[in-house]
Amino acid sequence: RFLAFILGYLRMNVNQGIDALFAVTALLSFDDCMEDIDRESNSTILKEFLESMLQKRGISPETKMSNTDDSLKRSKVVLYAATSTNISHPHVFRAYPSRGSNLNPTIIEALCATMAIQSHFLPVKIGPRRTQQSFIGGPLGANNPTRLLLEEAGKVFGKNRRVARIVSLGCGLPRALSIGSSENMSIHRILKDITTDCEMVANELASRLSRIDAYLRLNVIRGMESFDMKGWDHLGAIETHTENYLAMGDVSKSLDNSLRRLRARIGSITLGQLSGYTVLYLDADVDIVISQ
Repeated sequence: RFLAFILGYLRMNVNQGIDALFAVTALLSFDDCMEDIDRESNSTILKEFLESMLQKRGISPETKMSNTDDSLKRSKVVLYAATSTNISHPHVFRAYPSRGSNLNPTIIEALCATMAIQSHFLPVKIGPRRTQQSFIGGPLGANNPTRLLLEEAGKVFGKNRRVARIVSLGCGLPRALSIGSSENMSIHRILKDITTDCEMVANELASRLSRIDAYLRLNVIRGMESFDMKGWDHLGAIETHTENYLAMGDVSKSLDNSLRRLRARIGSITLGQLSGYTVLYLDADVDIVISQ
């Protein structure tokens, strides 16, 4: 979500985005034991980092997420967050005007809300006191937001808009869910894994879109399951696993095919035909890039 915003809205390049991600994670506290995590400190650090990041790019920290200034040629970016009242309902924060919710948070409020996972951050309260809502990170089952985002794209650009490429970027196949000898720790881990699961949606789409050339799912198939949030700065092994995955024949062929389609901007299917799926980049036809 953080990367989707800084790539799509702030128009940073990939290397700048990675540097920003490393910079903020270096300041935050990640620990296996929840009791050792200072959620208040993490929340304050995240907010201050985001304020500084926006100011360096000439954006006021008070800028609203839905900015009506049409002179700013930015990509349309969508963020999803869950409220403590209903963790399965995806609340939408859009970086463009739309009908629907009366809630129009600042950019910082929206980013903090969608990143406010319970184990590491305090809930983010948005709105006037009488109608205030408390946000606690991503909604259950929407850590892979591909279906939601394709549906949103259809509303914004129309069902007849043709799609050149949908790229879904995973963060590695997860370990199998199982109950270990320590029941409490196992239940805690399983609930966390269920909340952050991306593969149920990915598997469903792989089945439904298997014959559609416009859809590409990239996800390292082995080696990533042992990494957790504490290992964010141990990238050597992650890079090795990623290189091995990208060198696989069918993956390499799919990437070459995708590059040809992107260069030619071939739109082989409409959003209406896809019906039901963070738009980061738009041009004559539509490219949709989703990252978890």
